[in-house]
Amino acid sequence: MTTLIPSSADPALPDKLTAALIAAVNDGDASRLVALAAADFRCAGLPFVGPPALAAPYQEMRAALPELRITIEQVFVAGNEIAVRYGGRAGHGGFYLGQPPGGNAVTVQGLDVFEVEGDRIRGLRAYGDRLALLQQMTDPQPGAWAVRAVEVEVVSRFEPPAFLEGVMVGAGGEIYVTKLHEGTVYRIQPDGTREVFFHVDTGPGPWSGAWCMVAADDGAGFFLNVNSAAAQLHGVWHVLPDGSGSPFATLPLNTIPNGIARTPAGDLLVADSLGAVWRVAPDGRAGEWLRHESLAGRTHIGRFPGANGIQVWNGAAYVTNSDRGIIVRIPIGPRGEAGKPEIAARGIGGDDFAIDADGSLYVTTHPFNTVVKLGSDGSFTVIAGAAQGVVGPTAAALAVDSSGRRMLYVITDGGFFTLPEDPPIAVPAQSPALLRLKLD
Repeated sequence: MTTLIPSSADPALPDKLTAALIAAVNDGDASRLVALAAADFRCAGLPFVGPPALAAPYQEMRAALPELRITIEQVFVAGNEIAVRYGGRAGHGGFYLGQPPGGNAVTVQGLDVFEVEGDRIRGLRAYGDRLALLQQMTDPQPGAWAVRAVEVEVVSRFEPPAFLEGVMVGAGGEIYVTKLHEGTVYRIQPDGTREVFFHVDTGPGPWSGAWCMVAADDGAGFFLNVNSAAAQLHGVWHVLPDGSGSPFATLPLNTIPNGIARTPAGDLLVADSLGAVWRVAPDGRAGEWLRHESLAGRTHIGRFPGANGIQVWNGAAYVTNSDRGIIVRIPIGPRGEAGKPEIAARGIGGDDFAIDADGSLYVTTHPFNTVVKLGSDGSFTVIAGAAQGVVGPTAAALAVDSSGRRMLYVITDGGFFTLPEDPPIAVPAQSPALLRLKLD
């Protein structure tokens, strides 16, 4: 490679040049950016030539993030090229790729490679992730909800890393917890005593493992969603009270069985995170119950599950769509068929949830580190968050102790999926756990 930064040049030139560029970006001063460019400047991917082309990509980013201030994280120099790695964070305050401003906090990470001639920038290859920006801008975000924190205690901690996925309370007060990628169901007593109850070797795969559970209506164990690349293992399993289990209903491999619920008629409804709900009859026959846009993730840019948690209450199935930040209500017809879906709640990135007798929902907002009560009156109240050790809450189950006190069992991944940066979380809370939230 020809070295166009001569050895006689100011050795601090790369630092001065990049500092001037970043300062101009942060000040929103296009004229200073233009002054840094050579007359024949070219930006890879843009169809025009000349100094204004240096300002264009930064103006687009600043227009979308008006308060953005980026900082240089590292500078590399090789021949006539300077590579600058930078980062920043700001609120989404302007249009970006057609997306109107929504106010979400957005983290910017970029790597720009500049070709330098003398003391001017002659070319730019930008490696910023525009898809990641658009995803963050449209991610569901926690609202400015009231906070009424309840008492939280740790029942059992797991060694990290571990992705705890499903939780169910047994008839005797014991708690069953699934460890997703391990394919294991643990039985935990209220005093924290823990043992392996069931295990299935699902083989490798990003979604393989044990997911969510629902009790069998006859008290004979529970039904468990199992994801596997092996067709004979993929679907719903019946796990018996003695800890043995076997496949009950197979589902197509192009599904992600996630949440599971039981209807009063004895059917099982399985939330498929790729945009559907499946119905499993009492004899194990499975078929697609409903496929609908409201159950699918965002087209092309989705990065959270679509249909996720599912519960049945008062003649309808309720389903969280984590990626779209909605809760969908689907009426159950007289023959068990799906009615027309409707949006029951918006603006909450829910994972799993539990439904109380009055119709209130206790929603775990997995990457947002809160448990939110969605009241039957439509109100949102945060009842626990990262400050109480709720880091990565994935699922919840209601229970009543021997004294009649109501509680909510919540499982967390301890930051396996995402760890809060502000404020930082104490190390003990970074371990996956079964928590008990005291509601009364």
